[in-house]
Amino acid sequence: MKGVCRVVRDRGSVAVEIVLLTPVLVIFTLFAVFGGRATEAMSDVRHAADQGARAASMVSRNRMDVVAREAVLTDLRNRNITCAAPGIETSLDASRRFVTVAVTCRPDDRDLGLLDVSMPELRASSTEVVDTYRGGD
Repeated sequence: MKGVCRVVRDRGSVAVEIVLLTPVLVIFTLFAVFGGRATEAMSDVRHAADQGARAASMVSRNRMDVVAREAVLTDLRNRNITCAAPGIETSLDASRRFVTVAVTCRPDDRDLGLLDVSMPELRASSTEVVDTYRGGD
């Protein structure tokens, strides 16, 4: 008879455990999604900087800023990254043989409202050798 009473007292304990653990598991899942989104966004910003530097390295020096900006914005748009106010800087080193494109972007994070977190401002830069045979002076 003791065994029967024990089984009756344990009934429902699994349901209580599930009710208590579900919010924790949901929050953990949302943070995993946030981490994945942040990592993917950083990769996309790095790729955009690479594309901007490559495009700038293949044109004359007076067109580098415009071409780099256009390449970065096009790449971000193609990867579905929406930046509030993307910052794009193009610079030549002292020897004028290397072009560097630096990109700053704060990705849109409206769909992460449940976590009450915001995406950090992402920064990436890329440097390429100026291709003197394609347009560099």
